[in-house]
Amino acid sequence: MNKEKMSFKEEAQQALSRREWKRALECFQHHCAQEPGDFRSQVKVAELFERLGQKEEAVQMYRKVAEAYAHDGFLLQAISINKMILRIDPSSQDVHQRLAQLYAEKTRETKPLHPFPYIPLFSELDERELQSLLPHIQCKTFLMGSLICRDGERGDSLFVISRGEVSITKRTPEGREVSVRNLREGSFFGEFGYFIDQKRHATVKAVSECEILEISRNALDKMIETHPRLNEVLQNLFEERILDNFFALSPVFSSLTSKERGEVLRRFLLHKVPEGTLLFKGGDPPASLYMVRSGEVEIFTQNRRGKKVLLAILESGNFFGEIGPLLNKPRTANARTTRPTELMEMTKEDFNTCLRRFPNLQTKLKEISLNRLSRTNELLSQEAIQKAKEAMV
Repeated sequence: MNKEKMSFKEEAQQALSRREWKRALECFQHHCAQEPGDFRSQVKVAELFERLGQKEEAVQMYRKVAEAYAHDGFLLQAISINKMILRIDPSSQDVHQRLAQLYAEKTRETKPLHPFPYIPLFSELDERELQSLLPHIQCKTFLMGSLICRDGERGDSLFVISRGEVSITKRTPEGREVSVRNLREGSFFGEFGYFIDQKRHATVKAVSECEILEISRNALDKMIETHPRLNEVLQNLFEERILDNFFALSPVFSSLTSKERGEVLRRFLLHKVPEGTLLFKGGDPPASLYMVRSGEVEIFTQNRRGKKVLLAILESGNFFGEIGPLLNKPRTANARTTRPTELMEMTKEDFNTCLRRFPNLQTKLKEISLNRLSRTNELLSQEAIQKAKEAMV
């Protein structure tokens, strides 16, 4: 039985390769009659109707597939299908209203027992907000290996993957290309250009053939005017992503996988700290590890005359305070904010748990910490030499 079912699909694929559209359509129809849950093959039926000029039949099949996708919680795929319908028949504006209504109804029905998969941005919207957003979405297809956007290019739209997989890479200040993560269906990217400077902050390529939904900044800004809550949703998504990027590019955490970085990230707590706050001073017990999310922290000590010796100025993405917890020794320097700062703090207990969980993390931290201690001793030695010179004069 399985052999007979598969043979229709295989024959359809062979007919496609020979550009025998009618034969391919017939075989796909036979296959779909036997496998009604194969939505991708139903899409092929609609595409072949369209290719053969049977637009009414194509629209009917696309509508059927869109409703089936929405019914089963595959919202992004349903949106892509709706865009195909509107390409053939621009007058079918009711498809967006129907999709938002159906998705909202099914979400309410299934949520207590079988919740739909969470989709960033979309799952946060109610029926009215979703219906308002749908007309502003563009659907684009990228072949495997295609460049979707490049680090440094102009761009401020958001992208959501409805099908396929993409790779995200970023260039470090030293010019090294670093793999940040791979994203699959339901994930989004492009948020840095939208929120920060209308510029792409990573290079994105299609690992497989992809369908990408693109939402322009202008469309989102107009929606926010009508639905202010959308801005809060977007801000939350942005905060989650920017923190993960810090970790991916950090010399300490870059060796971890995306999943492992997520485990570490969940152990940090975010604090907003005023300018001029002394976080710790030399000799204090080592209670936490810190990472600068925004703002600035100075690391300094004092020489024997009580004069301040600046060791480092740390900005967004830099970590500090690891030497004490790592070596189980009191603080070796002072740390103070020089302007309003957002700090991520991990307790010593959570820090030790991460070190046990990820041994490579401990190795990398020890290497960096020893270099920092060496640099501190060098600076203090230079201070002593300068003092001796001044005495001789």
